[in-house]
Amino acid sequence: MYDLLYLISISALFGYSMKVADLLDEHGLKWFRGADWLAGVAWGMFGSMLVLYNDAIANTMLAMVAGFVLRRRLDYPNHILAALMIVISFFLFAAFDYSIFLPFFLVFTVFGAIKDYADDVLGLRGWKYVLSEAMLYYPIPTAIYGVLTGAWAPFIAFTTYTLAYDLTKVAYMRRGIG
Repeated sequence: MYDLLYLISISALFGYSMKVADLLDEHGLKWFRGADWLAGVAWGMFGSMLVLYNDAIANTMLAMVAGFVLRRRLDYPNHILAALMIVISFFLFAAFDYSIFLPFFLVFTVFGAIKDYADDVLGLRGWKYVLSEAMLYYPIPTAIYGVLTGAWAPFIAFTTYTLAYDLTKVAYMRRGIG
């Protein structure tokens, strides 16, 4: 029970801190001097804690970060700091498993690039915007992985992260930020 609560809590804090780091850099959120760096450190710290949870989550996290690199989504110093913290944690404490990493890397990168194109070029509105912003390319493949392997931790982590990220985005959009 505590194990599940830990996973959900860390995943939610990971999603929240990632979105706040983004809002502080690009979307007009103002907290205090250095808040962007603090949010980047929090994002990296919670991501590193997820890497430490187990090797399935670790390889899925590495796939996400590698996808961010390929998609050029690490576009501010605090984003790069967070990604470096996660990657260093992976190489210090996790075992690389290409059978986990590669499928997630491909799915996250391809569908993430489609989302990027929809956001940056097409400027979707209405239900198409909501569908794109939901980032279903995280929970759906991790759910499939759970069905195939019986390992549900990546699904729980990535679904919670996605929900926290999206709820943070919506909360700040309602305040006129984002």
